[in-house]
Amino acid sequence: MSRFDDDYDGPDDREESEDTEPMIRELRAEIVRLEAQLDQLSASARERAEESAVIAAQLADLQTRVARLEARRKRDMLFMRVTWVFIVGSLSLTAYTLYSQLSK
Repeated sequence: MSRFDDDYDGPDDREESEDTEPMIRELRAEIVRLEAQLDQLSASARERAEESAVIAAQLADLQTRVARLEARRKRDMLFMRVTWVFIVGSLSLTAYTLYSQLSK
């Protein structure tokens, strides 16, 4: 419909106007309903984005904790290996000393 269609007020125009008013009201109601639905979807998308940001922050925190725990585990394993080396070395020296004293 162009902007020049409103200038003509013929008899056909009034009949069409009476028929189109309920249709226009229905279309306007549909537009309002769709706009409300669009607002709800936009709000849902914003909430989802906020939740995603929170989850991403929690994930980063958990990854940092896991990295720290892995570093601690590696350090503890190294300490245990060194401790075992000292224990085995000490026992070997003790056994060597006992053996050398018994063989005299």
